[in-house]
Amino acid sequence: MPADIHAATPLPDDVYIIDPVIHAINLEHGNVASKYGQQLYDMSYPLHTMFSPPDRICPQGSYMRDIPAKALVETIFTETQTALAATHTLTLDSWFHDGFCREEKTLEMTTRWPNRVLAYLGADPTRELSFTLEWLEKQAEATPNAIGIKMYPHQMNPYKHWKTNDDKVMRIIEKAQSLGLKSVGIHKALPNGSVPLAPYKIEDDFEQAADAFPDIAFEIIHAGMAFTEETALAIGRFPNVYANLENTFSLLYQAPRRFEEALGLMMQWGGLEKILYSSGAIVTHPQHLLELFWQFEFSDEALGKFGIPQMTQDTRRAILGGNYARMAGLDIADWKARQKGDEFEHKRSGGLAPAWSVLTGEPSGVAA
Repeated sequence: MPADIHAATPLPDDVYIIDPVIHAINLEHGNVASKYGQQLYDMSYPLHTMFSPPDRICPQGSYMRDIPAKALVETIFTETQTALAATHTLTLDSWFHDGFCREEKTLEMTTRWPNRVLAYLGADPTRELSFTLEWLEKQAEATPNAIGIKMYPHQMNPYKHWKTNDDKVMRIIEKAQSLGLKSVGIHKALPNGSVPLAPYKIEDDFEQAADAFPDIAFEIIHAGMAFTEETALAIGRFPNVYANLENTFSLLYQAPRRFEEALGLMMQWGGLEKILYSSGAIVTHPQHLLELFWQFEFSDEALGKFGIPQMTQDTRRAILGGNYARMAGLDIADWKARQKGDEFEHKRSGGLAPAWSVLTGEPSGVAA
């Protein structure tokens, strides 16, 4: 049964939280480009309500729209204890006309709030290679705080998929590395509707690419939602492969024992250092996930099954930000200094704004 969020409390103020996946998605119905986009559109609000406590559900009219970049930033940094976040340019072009989260939003967030927002640039290996490499370079030149690339494993209409060790994809990764980017985030483990499952598996092609580029990180996005054993073995065997728990963290509320099983298996094989917190906002509001995780402990059964140590404040701090900072080469002390006294520190000084007050337009919400 769902966890009791009312037993949770805010985290200590000195916990530095990095959320490496946030999306200002476009859920205007006019953005739907195909039956596959319609499926995701139809699933979006039910997923939000399933993963959210009753008092953390955003009204449907406020949720199912083109989320403004400023509204997402205000939500993350006034309603939650998050200190630093990364937004992703999405390329779900077979599903949505603008790819679901367009490049302009990434530019706005990183340009207006460079001390708070990092960027994953969009890359689609199903496009012509010269276009993809040129677009990647243009994004890197224009985007402050570009730290990685985000790729989806296929497109539809027609069905076109790729392997991570394809020559074309290896060229894209090589380009990302030459641009100084630190990570390659690949959507895995969570199929985008009624589409083939095979591209979402973690197989030898992914591992060969990770082995070929030891100096850049590979993030398995949605790690633990499916193929958890393959994920655990990959993060355990390859020093540069990490488990990004986007949406998997939502199980902390909706299916806490399922979360415990996934986290326990990944910690058994990969260790604490290879696991990254991520909210995937706005699918769920991040604050209750942070509060639940701060009090999360493994059951005695899980400790015996996986042979892992119990959670401590230090291990929680590592998963909530320390691991990502190390992976991406971020100096937390430097980022704290940049953020000291900024608009969000000032707004949070009197306490967090209510959940979803920005999107619903309450007085503490977003300005025009």
